[in-house]
Amino acid sequence: MRTQGKNWRSKLGKASIMVMGAAMTMGNQKCEQKPEEQGRSLKKIIEMGSMQSSKIQFPDGSYFDFQFVANQQIYSVLLDTDKFTFKMKPPITTSPENVADGNDSALFSFSNSDKQMMKSFSHAAGKGNLKAQLSKTAWCMVNVPQAKLSGSVNAFELIGGGGLSLGFNSGGSHSSGISGLGFDVSWAQLDLSMYARYPLSDKVLAGAHVTSKQTKTKVSFALNFGAFAVGPSAYYQTPLARVTENALKKAVDDISVGLANEEWYTRVILDLDTHIMIVGGRDVGLKTGDQLLVYNEEITWDGEPCNSAYRGSTSSAGSAVAKIEIDSVGDEISRGRVIEQNDFTPEIGAKVKLFKFRAGDYVEEQPGVDNGVSLGSPSTSGSSSGSSSNKAGRG
Repeated sequence: MRTQGKNWRSKLGKASIMVMGAAMTMGNQKCEQKPEEQGRSLKKIIEMGSMQSSKIQFPDGSYFDFQFVANQQIYSVLLDTDKFTFKMKPPITTSPENVADGNDSALFSFSNSDKQMMKSFSHAAGKGNLKAQLSKTAWCMVNVPQAKLSGSVNAFELIGGGGLSLGFNSGGSHSSGISGLGFDVSWAQLDLSMYARYPLSDKVLAGAHVTSKQTKTKVSFALNFGAFAVGPSAYYQTPLARVTENALKKAVDDISVGLANEEWYTRVILDLDTHIMIVGGRDVGLKTGDQLLVYNEEITWDGEPCNSAYRGSTSSAGSAVAKIEIDSVGDEISRGRVIEQNDFTPEIGAKVKLFKFRAGDYVEEQPGVDNGVSLGSPSTSGSSSGSSSNKAGRG
C-alpha cells in the first residue's frame, strides 16, 4: 500500500501564498541573495540505542557492571557534541487513536513551553484539534530520526606492574597474577565499536572503531575490588571514567565524520495553512530567518500506514512542495511561514531540508512595544478611558 503526499486537495486556505503551477522557483533564486551566516551547521537528530559490554569479573567473585556506566557516559558525550541532538522519547508519544479527544498535550513529548507554543499557534490558525491532523497521515514518520547509534565495548583492560592485568576481551573476563582485594593499576585501555544505522532499514550509514592502541592511558591508582563492585560511584571517582569518556568521544567524532555527507533533514509535525511546524528548534541550531524546503514522500507499506511494515520511500530532489522561513524557534520545535508553495499540500511527516541559512546581516525582531500604537495621553495612563486594545493578528 502506498500513501502519497502529492494528493489533490483544496487550497482555499492558502490561496494568498500559493504559487500556482508545477514549476517552482525554489532552487533558482540565487540572484541578488545576500551572503548567508558563516560557520553554522545544524545538528542531526539521532536516537541512541545501547552500548553492549561484558562485566568485569574480580578474583574474589564479585563483578563490576561496565555496560551500565558505558551507557551512562555516552549520553553525557552526546550532550556535549555540536554534531548531534537526541530525543529521550519520540516527538509523538503514541498513536493518535490512543489519545482521548481534547487531550492533545498527551500526544507529544516536548517541553511544556513547546506544547504551549504548538497549542497557541494551532488555535490561532483555527486548527485546535491536533489529534485529527495527525490521524490523517503517516504520523509515525515524525518520530524517525536521521540515524540510530549503538555500539559495544569489545575489551577493557587494567594493567599493573609485573604482568598484573584484569578485565575482559573477546575471549571473556580474565585476570592475571592478581591475589587479594585489589592491585595498583598503572595503565588502562579499551577497544570499542560504534555504528550509525538508518532506523527503518538497519542500513549502516557510518561506523567507528577505537582500538586499545588509541586509548592506552597511564592512570596510576589503587583499585579496591570491594569498593569498585558496590556501584558506579567508585568508578566515576577514578581516572578510568575519563579514559572511557575519551574513547566514546573519539567514536562519536568518527561517526560524525562518517555522517558528514548525509544531508540534514527533519519532519513536518503540523500544517497550519500559512505556517508549518517542524521538529527541531534551538536543540538543532535553527534560527529565525533560516529557509527550508518541504518534500512530500511516497511511502510504501505492507498495509495500513504506521501499522504495518515500512518498505521504503521516494521523493525527487526537485519536487519540493513548499518553502518556509523560520519565524519562531522553540526548544525542540520551530514554526516556519510559508513563502512559496505549489499545488500540493505538505503532509504530516513530510521531509524538511535546509535551503539556506539566514543572511549574514539578518536582524532578529526585538521584543518590545510597537511605538505606532497609541494607548492614550500620559494624563490618562493607568485609566481604561482613552486607551485602545490592540491584539497581534496572524502573520
